[in-house]
Amino acid sequence: MDMFMKFIFGIAWIGIFILAILGIYIGMFPAYLEVLDFKSLITRGAVAGVSLVYLLLFIEKLITLFERPKELRMKTPNGMLKISSNSVNNIVKEVVGEHPKVRNLKVKNKTNGKKLKIFVSIDIMSSQSLSDDLNLIQQDIKDRIESYLDLSITEIELRVTKLIKDKSSNGRGD
Repeated sequence: MDMFMKFIFGIAWIGIFILAILGIYIGMFPAYLEVLDFKSLITRGAVAGVSLVYLLLFIEKLITLFERPKELRMKTPNGMLKISSNSVNNIVKEVVGEHPKVRNLKVKNKTNGKKLKIFVSIDIMSSQSLSDDLNLIQQDIKDRIESYLDLSITEIELRVTKLIKDKSSNGRGD
C-alpha cells in the first residue's frame, strides 16, 4: 500500500510539472489560447508566477525524493537494523546533559552508511579547565554512541555558543 501511495504521489507531481510547463508556455505565447485574454501583462504575469511556483515545488520535491533517509542502517546477523536520527540525538543529549557545566544544547547529525558525524552546540560555564571539559564531553559522546550502537564516529564537532560565568566561585577559585 505504501508503494502504491508513493506511485500516486509521483504521478501527481509529474502532472504538476506538466501543468507548470504548459502554464509558462501559454503565458509566454498567448496566441495559442483564444478563450481567455492573455494579452494583458497582468494576466500573463499571474499565470507565469503561479506556474513558476508549481515548477519550483516540483524541483524541490524531486530533490527531496532522492535525499538520503534520516536514519542509520546497519546490517546485523538477524537482518537490517534502522536507527532514527532522533534516537542518536537523544543519546547525545542524555550524555551531554549529564555534565553539570552544560546549560543549553542543540544536536544534529549526518550519516553515511555506518559512519556518523555529530554536531553539538552548547552553552557551558567557563572554567580554567574548559578545554579538558570539552574533550571529556566529546569522549563521553563517542564512548556512549559506540557502545550503544556499534557505529564508527568520524567526527564530533562541539561548538561553544556561549560561555557562562560561574557565579558560585566568585572568582576566588573555590
